[in-house]
Amino acid sequence: MRRVGSAALFCAVLAWVGMNIARVDVSAAAQAAAPASDVYKNVYDGWKWWHVYCFRCHGTNAVATTLAPDLIDPNRKMTRAAFLRVVRVGVPDKGMQGWDKLLDDKQFGDLYVYVRARAEKVLPPGRPDEVGPGGGAWVPPAGWTGR
Repeated sequence: MRRVGSAALFCAVLAWVGMNIARVDVSAAAQAAAPASDVYKNVYDGWKWWHVYCFRCHGTNAVATTLAPDLIDPNRKMTRAAFLRVVRVGVPDKGMQGWDKLLDDKQFGDLYVYVRARAEKVLPPGRPDEVGPGGGAWVPPAGWTGR
């Protein structure tokens, strides 16, 4: 059996400590960034649901078609409660069905955050994960929650 010198053992312990300190620093940074990533996930998920259920009538980027109104017009801004009520029950006399049988509360909330991001011009047109600086992920402005 080969004996390890005290200098080699000291270096190995020092390297192990350094690697674990780096892990703690990365973990702390990831936890500090969690709110922005949660907002991004809500916006991205809202975009996905938008493109499954809403874009055919309200347009690809929520800017209206001949079938339905522009949802990013600042003069037509709806409160969260009003938006959720309309999406849940629809507006039958204007041809909009309610989505309460197909979507859950989380999906309704994600749709709202996506529409708010577009209406407040913090999210440019297009797919959220491809519209950020240099083609990278879109990063929500500091403090913006979409609520």
